[in-house]
Amino acid sequence: MVAATAVLPKPALLQKSLIFSSQHHGFIYGFSKRSNFEQISERKSRNFFNLVAASGSKSSGRGSSERFYLNFTGFPFPLGPFLNRTTIRTEVVKDCIWLFEQEQALGFSSVSTNIRMTVIKLKSGGLWVHAPIAPTKECIQLVKELNAPVEYIVLPTFAYEHKIFVGPFSRKFPRAQIWVAPRQWSWPIDLPLEFFGIFRSKALIDEDESTPWADEIEQKVLSSPEVGIGPYVEVAFFHKRSRTLLVTDAVIFVPRQPPECISKESLLASAKNGLAVKLLSKGKEGGREWFFKSCF
Repeated sequence: MVAATAVLPKPALLQKSLIFSSQHHGFIYGFSKRSNFEQISERKSRNFFNLVAASGSKSSGRGSSERFYLNFTGFPFPLGPFLNRTTIRTEVVKDCIWLFEQEQALGFSSVSTNIRMTVIKLKSGGLWVHAPIAPTKECIQLVKELNAPVEYIVLPTFAYEHKIFVGPFSRKFPRAQIWVAPRQWSWPIDLPLEFFGIFRSKALIDEDESTPWADEIEQKVLSSPEVGIGPYVEVAFFHKRSRTLLVTDAVIFVPRQPPECISKESLLASAKNGLAVKLLSKGKEGGREWFFKSCF
């Protein structure tokens, strides 16, 4: 799943249940799946998206060696790409908030999505990193280009696809504190955080005002009773100065275009001769283009 970032034009509150105080949210930025924020003006959202997207996306332009990251782990299917991951950095709030995106795929399938890390510059001048992604040389260089020390690394969820990168990323910034969502678990074996390379971590607490960033970023633990294999646990954050809400899987949205880190060509290739595409497009011409558009 991808971490989501919502920039709100009016103040929002994190209360006992996640509630927006504003009834009109001008923009929800870059989620991976569709949400129920249907009240948003489509025209206003589209205009604001164009504005933010124009603020600058950057990939280092380096070769495959700078994008190398070996991963064959995951259950029941490993998480790809297995060898190379392109990182795209986008500034969404000037000199304050950046998104870092990579492709993430379900191994041995044609299913791909984007996975996102969000970086916020604090008043201290340090960086607060939400949901780290694979620390390729390219990714780390793009972080270092922000010319600020990484102070905090945050794992906002129990989900494996985010947990897997926290340990390797933290080793690139050994002075950073690691904070994790409570009630961590894994399946089919409930493994400790140390198994994932996460050491000396601190637990995120609901509405905790003692965290080092409490005067800038509020937090709310979203959790469900344990049903089935384990509970749903996620921590939502609200950056007060920019009025930005950060969630992981609680809010989802499908943009009109695929994320920059996933090429249109790879999506069309996935649709080639696909039975599902033929059935859903009802045999119409341009079925692969239809598949591409329907995915996003």
